[in-house]
Amino acid sequence: MAITVNQKTSNLSPNSVDARPKAVAKRLSRITHLFSKPIKTREVIFFTSQLSLMLEIGTPLKNALTAIRNQTKNDAFKKVIYTMVHDVEGGHQLSEAMKRHPRVFNSVFISMVKAGETGGFLHEILLRIVEMQEKRQVLLTQIRSALTYPIFLCILGSVVVVFVLVGVLPKFTAVFAGKEHILPLTTRFLMALSASLRGYWWVYLMGCSGLVIGLKLFKDSVQGKTLIDWSSIKLPLIAGMSNKINTCSMLRTLGHLMESAVPILQALDVTRDTIKNQYFGQFIEQIQEHVRQGGKFAQPFSNYPFVLDSVKQMVATGEEIGDLPNVMLRLAKFYDAEVDRELKTLSSLIEPVALIVMGAVVGVIVSSVILPMFKLANALH
Repeated sequence: MAITVNQKTSNLSPNSVDARPKAVAKRLSRITHLFSKPIKTREVIFFTSQLSLMLEIGTPLKNALTAIRNQTKNDAFKKVIYTMVHDVEGGHQLSEAMKRHPRVFNSVFISMVKAGETGGFLHEILLRIVEMQEKRQVLLTQIRSALTYPIFLCILGSVVVVFVLVGVLPKFTAVFAGKEHILPLTTRFLMALSASLRGYWWVYLMGCSGLVIGLKLFKDSVQGKTLIDWSSIKLPLIAGMSNKINTCSMLRTLGHLMESAVPILQALDVTRDTIKNQYFGQFIEQIQEHVRQGGKFAQPFSNYPFVLDSVKQMVATGEEIGDLPNVMLRLAKFYDAEVDRELKTLSSLIEPVALIVMGAVVGVIVSSVILPMFKLANALH
């Protein structure tokens, strides 16, 4: 029996033996990540801003990272910075240390840091990264604020409607029993819906849960993502703003990368990975292929229907005068203001519309209960 064990042990290669601890460590790292506190964007912005300031005043990179780590309260982020300090001490560049943490530092972040290291202006690059991150956070906050109130109204209205149907309307059912022929159609429908909800609530609960899960799975599927991306650039009510947001993101990322002396093909490759909409991603691939073949950067813009004409003209002008990065950043800044105004306008329109819709729903329910009472009173007289 011992000989058999030794034979099995001897058949294991050194690489397989060494791979076991690495595989176990990788699994433990994943488990730790699942239960650790998430690293928020504002923490990364603070880290980047502080690092830029310390480098600008001449603080060595290792000392700057150590000081920021001591100020960090998030244990997960503190471990990330500790690993980066260890890598920098081992002779690695900051960009190489950041590559080990793709969940914290994306490809744009790393490419710009690498360009700053190569050009010797790392603290300036870090400031540009802070500006990009802050712009993105402002946009997300604006979108959330525009949608929060209508969503809250819809949820509250749905709760009120279900409460009326399940808790209030059944008390009038005994009064209306046997007199269905004089009741309005809406009252009869609400009575049937109330009885259905009380008798088969578990079916509705399972149906709603299944619908939510199904929509989530569809959204994450290839077909679902394609439909969402197509809708965001084609549907009349949302296409204009969505195209401006995607165009702003593309121009700002490209502008900052090219201004940071990142080669144009590499800048396009990095930008493509940051664009969520697959149609804009395909557009960037077209630009990349066109430039690789020796064509002008602005040429593909003229044939793309989802970019504004003013952007096409300004990009062509920027390429002609040799100041393309500055032109793209100016365009991104201008359309940021446009998106901001449109989001505020949309928010001011959505709120009264949501109130009117919820008021109409509540009005129909109330009238479906009160009007039959008057009809019954007149019938008795």
